[in-house]
Amino acid sequence: MTLTRRHFNAGWLAGGLLPWVGGCANTAQGFDAQSNVLTVPQGALQGRVDNGIHSFKRIPYAANPYVPERAYAAPQPAPSWSGLRDATRFGPMPPQPSRGAPQTMVGEPDDLCLNIWTPSMDAAAKLPVMVWIPGGAYIRVDASEPWYDGSAFARDGVVLVSINYRVGAHGFLVLPDAPSNRGILDQIAALQWVRDHIAHFGGDASRVTVFGQSAGASSVAALLGAPGGRGLFAQAALQSPAQGYLTLAQAARVTPAFAQALGVSATRDAFARIGLKTLIDASIKLDAAAADARVWSELAYTKILQPVIDGVAMRQPPAAQLAAGASKDVPILIGSNDEEFKLYLVPGGAIDRIPEPAVAGMVATLKLPPEMPAVYRVGRPNATPGEVFSAINSDYVFRNAAQAQALAHAKAGGAPTYAYQFGWRSPQFGGRLGAAHVLDVPFVFDTLRTPPALGFVGPAAPQELATRMHAAWVAFAKTGKPGWQAYDDAGRTVMRFDTVSTTVREGGERERALWSSVVY
Repeated sequence: MTLTRRHFNAGWLAGGLLPWVGGCANTAQGFDAQSNVLTVPQGALQGRVDNGIHSFKRIPYAANPYVPERAYAAPQPAPSWSGLRDATRFGPMPPQPSRGAPQTMVGEPDDLCLNIWTPSMDAAAKLPVMVWIPGGAYIRVDASEPWYDGSAFARDGVVLVSINYRVGAHGFLVLPDAPSNRGILDQIAALQWVRDHIAHFGGDASRVTVFGQSAGASSVAALLGAPGGRGLFAQAALQSPAQGYLTLAQAARVTPAFAQALGVSATRDAFARIGLKTLIDASIKLDAAAADARVWSELAYTKILQPVIDGVAMRQPPAAQLAAGASKDVPILIGSNDEEFKLYLVPGGAIDRIPEPAVAGMVATLKLPPEMPAVYRVGRPNATPGEVFSAINSDYVFRNAAQAQALAHAKAGGAPTYAYQFGWRSPQFGGRLGAAHVLDVPFVFDTLRTPPALGFVGPAAPQELATRMHAAWVAFAKTGKPGWQAYDDAGRTVMRFDTVSTTVREGGERERALWSSVVY
C-alpha cells in the first residue's frame, strides 16, 4: 500500500433539544428477513446481510445542515422518505479539507447519517450497543473508513453504530447568533436517534457505550459533561483523547479572523451564504496561520476549530467536569499510545529535521518548565532532538489528557475507571513509527487486514493482540468491566497492551510532575 498524507494529518443545549425525535420509538412496521428490509418511522431501509451480520448504512439521524436555512443551526429533524432507501452503501464524508497536497475540499453535503452492524434484528434480543465517534482533529471525519467496520463487534454480540457529524466551521466556529459546539450537538442527536430506534436493530437503549478516538475521544469527554448527553449512554471509552478545546477568549480571536478572510460580517446569515469550498479554503489558510506562534500566540499548538467552553454544552475543561462529578455514575475506559506524536513526524521524515533549538523553543512557547527536555532525556539518553520533541508533544497533547481525565473520574468516586496504555511498536517506516497515534484503532475493531491498517501496522501485526484488545472492549460493553483492576490514585493500575499484555503501575512520575501547570 502506498501511504499518502491522507493517512497522517491529524450554544443551544437544553432539555428538548430535539423534541421531534421522542415519541417515535417502537413504531417500526417490521423486518422482512427474506429481503433484509426494515421499516422504521422514517421509511423503509434496504440493508444487507453478510455471514450472519446485518448492516444498514447512511441512515439519516438529522437533516442536511449544509443548506442556507439550516446552516450553523442546531441539528434539525431527520427526513422521511417514500419507497425503499438503499442502506447497503456508505454515504459521502461531510465536506472537509483533503489530506493530500495541495489541500482542497472533499466530501459532499448530505443528511447527518449513521451506520449500523448487528447480529440480530429481533427487538427482544436487547444486545449491548456501542456508538463510535470517529476522530479527525474536528476538521475531518469519515465513518466509512474500512478499519471502522463494525462486523467484528456484531460477530461478538454487540450492535455497532458509527456516526458522521459536522466538522470545521460548520461544526465548531463560534458565531454570536448561532449555537456553539454544533458538532457535539450532532453527536447528541445521533445518540437520541439510537435511544429511540436501536431496538429495531436488536439493541438495548439502556446499554449504550459511547466511544471514540482522538477528536472522537475528546468528543466523548465533552459528552460526559454535556447536560444534553445525560441518560443517552451508560458507559464511555476514550482512546487517546486530545488536549482539544478553546476558551471563549480564544474563540473570540478566531471568529473575526474568519469573517475578515471571507469579507463578510461575523453572523450566521452571512456565513450561511458562503460556498462550502470557499469556506474550507479559508479554514485551511487560517489553520496554517494559527500554527505560527508569531501570528496567534494564544492559539499556538491549538487547532482553531474545536469545541469551546461556552458554559452550555461545555461548562468546564474535560478533567474539571469529571472532577466535579459529571457522569460519576458512568464507568469509563480510557488510555493512550506510547508514541502518539510520531504519526505526524515519522512518515514525512520531519522527525529528522527538528534541530535542538526547536525543542527549547517549543517548551518556551508552551510556557513549560525549561528543564523539561533534560528530564525527558534521562529515560532516552540516545534520543535525537526530534525524538525528544515527539515525546514531549505526545504527552502534552494526548497522554496527560488521558491521565488527568482518568484520575479526575476516579477521584470523584462512583462508577469505576479503567485505564490502559498501548505500547506495541509498528515495524513500518523502518520501525520508527513506534506506538503512534491511531495504531490502536484496528486492534480494537479487529480489522488488521483492512488497507489503511496494513499501511500502519504491516502484514505481520499480532492478531493475538487484536483479539485481546477487541475482547476487552466487547467485555466492557457487555459488563462494564474490561477485565482488569480499576484505576485509582493509590494503585494507578493500568493494562499495558503489547506483544505480551499485562497490568502495570502507571509510570513516568518525574515527567508527569512537570505538567502541573497545564489544565486538561
